[in-house]
Amino acid sequence: MIYDRGKEKTFSDGEIIFKENDYGREMFIIKSGIVKIYRVRNGREIILANLKEGDFFGEMSIFTGQKRSATAQATGESVLHTVDQDQFKDYVKEPVVWRILERMSHRIKEFDDKMEDLLIEDELRKVVQLFRRYVSPQVVDEILKTAGTADMDLSGELREVTVLFADIRNFTTIAERMRPHEVVDLLNMYLGEMTHVVFRYDGTVDKYIGDAIMAVFNAPVLQKEHAWLAVSAAFHIQEAVASMRAVNPFISVGIGINTGSAILGNIGTDLHLDYTVIGDAVNIASRLCRDAGPGQLLISAKTYDYVQKYVEVINMDPRRFKGKAEAIEVFNITGLKSDIKNKGGEDAGRTRADKKL
Repeated sequence: MIYDRGKEKTFSDGEIIFKENDYGREMFIIKSGIVKIYRVRNGREIILANLKEGDFFGEMSIFTGQKRSATAQATGESVLHTVDQDQFKDYVKEPVVWRILERMSHRIKEFDDKMEDLLIEDELRKVVQLFRRYVSPQVVDEILKTAGTADMDLSGELREVTVLFADIRNFTTIAERMRPHEVVDLLNMYLGEMTHVVFRYDGTVDKYIGDAIMAVFNAPVLQKEHAWLAVSAAFHIQEAVASMRAVNPFISVGIGINTGSAILGNIGTDLHLDYTVIGDAVNIASRLCRDAGPGQLLISAKTYDYVQKYVEVINMDPRRFKGKAEAIEVFNITGLKSDIKNKGGEDAGRTRADKKL
């Protein structure tokens, strides 16, 4: 019997028995305790099995000569009976045992490959479901096309983006006149409309902050006309808010937009990650939003440089923001000469933002 060969080893809680891609020198039979078998993919631990007393593992790596296909780790103190390579091969010299193991190795390899495919598909499905909450279906499709390429790196990079902030003016005063469920209904309607508009212009909803929405353009997918997309979205947000006054006549929104370099990627911990952008470009957009009056759409000079032939503006007084050595040149958009979703000439889709909202 195989128990007549080998020796016992005790592994402490959390101790690694062997790692994925190690070459196998021993097989193991669990006498007591639990052993976790897992792989790490894209920084995440994927558990394949939790083995207990009487289970054995590690034999296929010895038998086939291939590297370990997963990592084994003790969960709690575990006592294992170990059989080294020579002892194992001596045991399987018998033809019947050899043939059984040979068949098992082929079947396990096929199962292992299928399991890997299923795990990858499951991870991909989770990523897609996550992104569908924040970006339009068209952007999700583009993410899937560019996954794994230089154009799609979520680990962190510096990139020029256009950032949009929009929030309700005097929301606290409005909420005081309403019942709690009416406040929630109003917010859901407002944020829902804002999100639909952002998606229509291929933006990414970075986050909701109370009654405010933050959206980013040119991330995660590269967009040549990101500033124009953001401005078009902002203009139509104001139009959507105007139509919402039929439900609440007091609602109005201020919007701030800025274009600049920002760090983007998955930021957080293993327990909670957010795909977001951070940096001075984001801070300026947020401050422009705070300065915007009801119905105003304020943009920075950098954004204006990109969109000046598509918009009508009023040149505002420069704004001084805390932490900035120089004043920021600011423009208030009063109309769109051309909507990016309706390119057909200078007057195509001509609308005005200075009509009363």
